[in-house]
Amino acid sequence: MSKSNSTEAGTVSHIVYRVPKKNYDAMLQICKEAYDMFKQHGILHYDAFKLSNTDVPMEGFANIASIVSANQDEEVWIESIYYRDRQHMNEVLAKIDKDERAGQMMKQSMDLLPQGTKFIVGDFERLSV
Repeated sequence: MSKSNSTEAGTVSHIVYRVPKKNYDAMLQICKEAYDMFKQHGILHYDAFKLSNTDVPMEGFANIASIVSANQDEEVWIESIYYRDRQHMNEVLAKIDKDERAGQMMKQSMDLLPQGTKFIVGDFERLSV
């Protein structure tokens, strides 16, 4: 997807989670499959990142790895899914809810997370700045 698609987005879902390093390849494969499914159902853009810096830049800041209690053998990942607006997001999610692959990918993902952890999710609306 082009970068312009992400700049056209008014709503973005962010999903933060810990991935044991031993599960890197399996989780990356699920992210690729999820991207394909999301694209088929009409998202504008999808990004996935892993945390690359655990330094705290200055006083008053905390590193996200410490906030989510990541261990040395885990990485912190974030996925960002871009939509035009909340209505578009609801339409896409309704299609995904009917897609059998979504449930399978969710179960596979949950099995790869550290025991007892969950995905941290939040939907954000673009600010006019």
